[in-house]
Amino acid sequence: MSRDRTMNRIRNYEERLLNAWPTLQTFSLEGWQLRYGMGYSKRANSVQPLYWAGDLALEAAMDQVEGFYRQRGLPVIYKITEASEPKGLDAVLADRGYEQVDLVSVQTARLEELPLPRHSDVVIETGLTEAWLESFCRMNPSHARHRDSIKVLFRQHLLPCGYAAIRLENRTVACGLAVLQGSGVGIFDIVADPDYRRQGLGESLLLHLLGWAKGQGAQEAYLQVLADNTAARRLYAKLGFQEAYQQWYRVKSS
Repeated sequence: MSRDRTMNRIRNYEERLLNAWPTLQTFSLEGWQLRYGMGYSKRANSVQPLYWAGDLALEAAMDQVEGFYRQRGLPVIYKITEASEPKGLDAVLADRGYEQVDLVSVQTARLEELPLPRHSDVVIETGLTEAWLESFCRMNPSHARHRDSIKVLFRQHLLPCGYAAIRLENRTVACGLAVLQGSGVGIFDIVADPDYRRQGLGESLLLHLLGWAKGQGAQEAYLQVLADNTAARRLYAKLGFQEAYQQWYRVKSS
């Protein structure tokens, strides 16, 4: 595959991921998207440098970016890929004092034959509910302080969603999110109750979401996983996911 086609493919997936993960407001600057989502997640509160118009000097644009986020009391964050523009931006950010964090593997899989999930007691709803959010925050406590922001962002979602929850012993023990766009589906926030480890909950939940998406017409799935999360990567590989490219963040707190 030529470099141009590779870069276009990365941007295509990046655009899908931006659509799948909502934010509150977006400010455009020289082709960059500055996303603001009340501080919930790097995805919703970072610069997405997919394109670069170049009418403004790069340093001047970066000054504006820093002012934008600092005015809102947030760290300045860029999400970077091999296709980020202008070329060489990552090195410029490093020289400017931005630390690289959270190397992410973006993985894709074709939705062909899927094995049956081990756990069958699943509910998939098409809107965010209080019950799903309560379970998600309980199993993922670092997100609990953003509960109100999550409700604002995800209850206004423009794409069809599937909020899945597996129940055991009258308790939600795993949950996750699928977002449909065209013939693709993005998988997000797979989380399981730590009291129910080693029971195949993550795999079952993922299979239920993939099966639901396939039933809605999806032919391909994509997801993001931290590059050093060996257990999750092993699970995704078992289900046919392969790395398409990598993302990382550059963060400046002060």
